[in-house]
Amino acid sequence: MHDATVSELLKHKAANLWCIAPEATVFEAIQMMADKNIGALLVLSEEKLVGVISERDYTRKIALKGKSSK
Repeated sequence: MHDATVSELLKHKAANLWCIAPEATVFEAIQMMADKNIGALLVLSEEKLVGVISERDYTRKIALKGKSSK
């Protein structure tokens, strides 16, 4: 598997890309990821990629610091 390309890995992933607006709350992003059973969302502003938010981001920056997403 160490010789696999990114393209080969993507063939086995779902075809859908899920995105969220920068104005959405962290709670909305986490809820969407749970609903879609995904680990990350593209953040789009006016159809331009401005970032990516992941479950890992949430866990490290929010949950481990004892804060709430609401």
